[in-house]
Amino acid sequence: MTGLIETWRGEALAWEADELGHMNMRYYFDRALEARARFAHHLGLHHIDKAASLSTLVPTKQHIKYIKELRPGHAMAVSSGVVDLGETDITLVHEISGINGTLSATILETLSHIAVRSGVEFGWSRDTKKRAGQYKIELPQTARPRNIDLGEPLGMTTMAQADSLGLQAIGRGVFRPSECDVFGTVLPTSIVGRISNSVQHLTSAWPDLDFASDAGMSGALLEACVRHKRRPQAGDLYEIRSGLRKASTHVRELCHWVLDPVTGECWSSFVGVGCRFNLKTRRLVKIDDDILALLNKGIVKGLEP
Repeated sequence: MTGLIETWRGEALAWEADELGHMNMRYYFDRALEARARFAHHLGLHHIDKAASLSTLVPTKQHIKYIKELRPGHAMAVSSGVVDLGETDITLVHEISGINGTLSATILETLSHIAVRSGVEFGWSRDTKKRAGQYKIELPQTARPRNIDLGEPLGMTTMAQADSLGLQAIGRGVFRPSECDVFGTVLPTSIVGRISNSVQHLTSAWPDLDFASDAGMSGALLEACVRHKRRPQAGDLYEIRSGLRKASTHVRELCHWVLDPVTGECWSSFVGVGCRFNLKTRRLVKIDDDILALLNKGIVKGLEP
């Protein structure tokens, strides 16, 4: 076994930062995408990201945990390894490091091996199985979930169920060709980016924040899990319906369903753990009992990913 191997190196760019002054979550997923493509070569899968390829890898579940901020100009590197190899899927872990190799975030992702034309899953070659064994590692403690249950059963994530639960519409739009991979399928990076672009509209989760003010307070994401259920293409519509699931004095848990308003089915679901964040001290801010009581009023019971 070789352990984790470096799969990406570069830096955080100014245009990748959001209003909090640090790298937006979509670009962590973007680094994982590139790291995955390079790691696939070590598995003997040399063509998975080429338009002529007959097979590829598609994420079905991705978990991200933030440890230390990455800000514009910070050096970055990604190291990757195999956590598990199933009959038709593989679980990879990516450690994203910043300045002086300090761990910034981890991404744990489960990927299905599919035929491009049919979308049907199929097994690994003997060569890939052998190669994967060389990079097999135990899941690092740093990549284990902090607040999220990765094994939580999936709910009935449909537009009708969103209406039934009274989930707020926080985002609407259409996926663009620039958001797709070489096969014309919308990238997971684009899906989480759309959520990031809309999350402040979930007023029940942020009653204590005015995102347009200069008060020096905002909301920050600490951990998230996205489950990809269907694969949209350019031109497909989306609607994000969201609700607050849990709240404490330190964190609040949000759930987002990225739905197809035409069919009512779910493209992806997203559970995120966020906090009140001081932009000057760069630290989590504990809330008082009055704000917690306000948050508890907005909790949606029975909301599942």
